[in-house]
Amino acid sequence: MKRNIITWLMLLGCITIWAQGVKPLPTLHVEGRWLVEDTPNMYFNGWRWGSPWDANSTNYDDAGVPKCLAYFEKLFDGMERAKCNVFRLHMDPAWTNLNAPSGTGENVITYFNENRYRKYLVSLYLELAKKAMNHGLYVVVRPPGVCPQNLKVGDDYQNYLLKVWDIFSQNSYVKEHFGQISIELANEPISIKNASNEDDVKAMHDYFQPIVNKIRENGFTGIIWVPGTGYQSNYRNYKTHPITGDNIGYAVHDYPGWYNSSDDNPDPNNKIANFHDAVPVVDTNPIFITEVDWSPIKEPKEQDTNADGSLRYNEMGQPVWKNLGTWATGSTSKWGKAFKAALDYFGNISMTLTHPHDFFDLDALIDQNQIAPAFNGNSEACAKTCMDWYAVYYNVNWPHADDEAETGPAYTIQSISAATGDIEIEEGANVLISLKANYADGHTQEICDQATYAFDNSAIASANNGYIKGQTPGSTKVTATYTGKNGQQYQTTFNVTVNARDFFSFKQSDVISIWDNCTYNESTRAFTMAAYGQIGWKYPEGIDISGYKYLVVKLKQAQNIGAEIRIFPVNTIWNANEHIKALSGTMTVVKLSEVNIDLSKVYIIDFWSRGGTIYVEDVYLTNNDDYSKQTTSINTIQRELENDAVYNLQGVKVGQWSMVNGQLKSGIYIIGGKKVVVR
Repeated sequence: MKRNIITWLMLLGCITIWAQGVKPLPTLHVEGRWLVEDTPNMYFNGWRWGSPWDANSTNYDDAGVPKCLAYFEKLFDGMERAKCNVFRLHMDPAWTNLNAPSGTGENVITYFNENRYRKYLVSLYLELAKKAMNHGLYVVVRPPGVCPQNLKVGDDYQNYLLKVWDIFSQNSYVKEHFGQISIELANEPISIKNASNEDDVKAMHDYFQPIVNKIRENGFTGIIWVPGTGYQSNYRNYKTHPITGDNIGYAVHDYPGWYNSSDDNPDPNNKIANFHDAVPVVDTNPIFITEVDWSPIKEPKEQDTNADGSLRYNEMGQPVWKNLGTWATGSTSKWGKAFKAALDYFGNISMTLTHPHDFFDLDALIDQNQIAPAFNGNSEACAKTCMDWYAVYYNVNWPHADDEAETGPAYTIQSISAATGDIEIEEGANVLISLKANYADGHTQEICDQATYAFDNSAIASANNGYIKGQTPGSTKVTATYTGKNGQQYQTTFNVTVNARDFFSFKQSDVISIWDNCTYNESTRAFTMAAYGQIGWKYPEGIDISGYKYLVVKLKQAQNIGAEIRIFPVNTIWNANEHIKALSGTMTVVKLSEVNIDLSKVYIIDFWSRGGTIYVEDVYLTNNDDYSKQTTSINTIQRELENDAVYNLQGVKVGQWSMVNGQLKSGIYIIGGKKVVVR
């Protein structure tokens, strides 16, 4: 499926170019960068448009509709002036349920009433959508309520979603505005099993694909945002079983503490790696973070409480600390920095803050008609931070009217450029590059997945959907070609250096006890095995070692515990046709040409013994016939470098040596154009 780079700057109170007055609202296709949610519920709007105990006793009925619409008219006007261009509309069950007892959870569908839904879809929800669009806001619609905890294919909730979206997508106004209204299929599924109530890698696909199919059958062709499990934090199974069809994106949630990222662990590279692991569809489809917020801890530090006084924990079981008023606790200078790094790295992630009060000072807006950030403009909270971020994105990309002639400086490409410049990657690794189209009016557009790439040496590296993959050690020049809408071609070149991969990391975290109680000591490289235990390295996606001649194991001292090295062509040690080689003396060589298993997909390489400890000097692959370790020189990055600028192997500057010395994680860096190994 085509990966579409998001370039439309959308978000809750944010900045797109609606100050330029592009109306009627242009058709939206899968291109966008920043997205706001709100719900027509009195409680979640702070009783600002009514309450059951006000003078007129506002209720969720026909008399309550005008009050709700009048409030949102003010909110939409404020959003337009704040240059926001997306509104996330929750079809709140307060309007669709009938006779639900007080306190009924939003995950209960027992009281859903189809007649009320059909009525308020027309008289309230779509009227809200019309008002939003009149103020230059795209509308992303989510269904009434949230998912029950345990879902399975064919259950009542799947049928409920089918009914809700069947009715919604049959509506003629919705279909006519396919370019302005999009659908978020569900909110926060936790777990999904197959029809037999079993764990199944196809379960998420089988749950949501029929709903997508029904929507398409009804003639709605707009964007559909598909959720994942784990409260919208797990999309791994979509990598092998994606939702099929056009205009498909994935709706994700992200809060401090999720994806192994928090104020206590704010490393940007860690955030990027963990997000990519959990949301691999970021490689193929646009991502819409439909919920995110943060504000710093109140001092002194104190755990927050629920309404009943019990200690509060988030969805991941982590304690929630009292903050300035957001759902999640974190600070811009720590967690926020890593979050922003992930947005910029992937380039196809849009976002919406969880609630308008995470962005606006709503009282200032409603009572004084003023646009001001929430939380008194605290720069460590999401409101002021997002206003600052959006200011930067303001002039980058914007939608143009459907009937606007595609001429003038906003459509005139002057050149394309490789923003990431020359890159160095590890053998087998994938790196997302940044390729920009530079327009005459000064704005740029990300086109990395729309270009073609020609390699002087195609054995060294390859390209797919804007990612460069290192295939074998060496260097090659790359020519990127992009064809504009006028048919004119533009080119730029950059260099790729692929370094030999270290398949055998001796870090404590990378050596795995595979069977029985085995341990490893990083400082001495001691592998200690229980009787018949196994310990070594696992490669979840498999590695290709077929291009090497030898696997070499060097020990610090000869062993006497019957130790062996084993190579597995499958992701299990049981009933596997593994290759076994006994360790002899201080150096053992496995001649891979004599190995009768598939070496293009190796999943496990480990040590086995009758019990005891071996001390390992090194393990490596080589093509050198004297069995020496194969090395690849790292070329100087061809760019102007400050004398003490520090770059990682992706060519990304990580700081100045004077500032980061002693803080860098283990790895290889480029400093002043020279390779530096940090251990």
